[in-house]
Amino acid sequence: MKKVVIYLRVSDQMQEEKDSLTKQEQQAIDYCKFKNYNIYKIIKEVGSGRKDDREGFIELENEIKKNTFDVLIFYELSRLARNTYVLHKLIHNMRQKKIQFESITESYLNSDSPTSKLMLSVLASQAEIESDMISKRVKNRMRHYTAEGYWVFQPPRGYRLENKILYIIEEEAEMVRDIYRDFLAGASYAELCRNYNTSNPGIKRILTNVAYIGKTKFGFEGKDKDTGKRVQNLPGEIFEGKHEPIIDLDIFNAVQEVIRHHTLKNMRITKTEYLLTGLIRHNNCTHRMYGKVNRAANYKYYQCSSCAFSMSLEKIESIVIDNLKEYSKGLKTLNNSRAKKMNRTNKLDKYFSKRKRIIEAYTDGHLPREEYLNAVQTINKKIKEIEDTEKQPEKVEVNTNYDKLIKIVKKFEELGLQEKKALLKMFIDEVIIVDRMTIEVVYKI
Repeated sequence: MKKVVIYLRVSDQMQEEKDSLTKQEQQAIDYCKFKNYNIYKIIKEVGSGRKDDREGFIELENEIKKNTFDVLIFYELSRLARNTYVLHKLIHNMRQKKIQFESITESYLNSDSPTSKLMLSVLASQAEIESDMISKRVKNRMRHYTAEGYWVFQPPRGYRLENKILYIIEEEAEMVRDIYRDFLAGASYAELCRNYNTSNPGIKRILTNVAYIGKTKFGFEGKDKDTGKRVQNLPGEIFEGKHEPIIDLDIFNAVQEVIRHHTLKNMRITKTEYLLTGLIRHNNCTHRMYGKVNRAANYKYYQCSSCAFSMSLEKIESIVIDNLKEYSKGLKTLNNSRAKKMNRTNKLDKYFSKRKRIIEAYTDGHLPREEYLNAVQTINKKIKEIEDTEKQPEKVEVNTNYDKLIKIVKKFEELGLQEKKALLKMFIDEVIIVDRMTIEVVYKI
């Protein structure tokens, strides 16, 4: 009598499908009775068929490795997996162990004929395409709800979720307000973690979440469909929410300004021999490239951590340095506008600092709300007047005069490693390798 494993899965996308798990199980048991099979194990799970790291699927793979059974029984091929590569890999491993497979509803797969193998490939591809379409429909539906002001994710701290609308939990909301006040008062991330028993990423999420100013967001992070890894800092969208804000908009903006300054202040020059570490990326990949070395061939290169694209270190750095030298010559033409721009920047910094002090006074309870609102409104008006005088993107402030910078760039090869890297970070925002023939250097100044 053949020993069998029954594998059953339903999708986590459709709640109503979960009821079919019991029906699948009963049909599988009846099928085994009819075929006079001995049921060794039944594996059941709810999850996406695209993933190969789901608990039940891993259990099935382990049973295959141990070669503990003779036949795998499943309801239909798409229940086994919705990823062509994962499915073919699984079938290949079973064939190596002389394990057969049978589909309850697709009897034409239950042989080793060329026609069955062809149908297996066709159905596997069809299942993956269908999975992509389902995923796209779900994503579009979630974006639609988000654009309408609904919240379709887990509620952030300070809110409860009811019918896709956030409602304030006042006790938790007051803690969120305290976190914002403490941060503006100078508390570090570490202090906030200790005081509010929250992780560092948790504190950062609270301090940057637009939900607290009555907004909804979509698309800023997600999973790579091929690797399954979490991807952040994607281009997303922000919409007006149907819920009440917990944090005042001016306080939220002030916190974002402080975070931005913290980021710039704490930017470190990485201790590595590769000049472009942290600056270089490949085309549309979200992760930066990093330096590697083949010691046997004495060959150094940069490699993308997303797609594994690589390119010679010597070639890339030579192109970027030559580009920087050529670019620095044009900085002389900016001398006339520099004084005006610096004066504008200094005035803006002055008003930003003043607004921050007023916000701190208000959050500490030293300033009445009406007086606070009038003062902030006046400052915002002044800031807008200054910004309207020159409708150009703000440039990174350089504290050294251009002539000196140009001289330093000319003698780039004479600088030490850390000086070179500091100079590159001062001038360059990022280096994008479009292809092996095209390298784009994006400058800050």
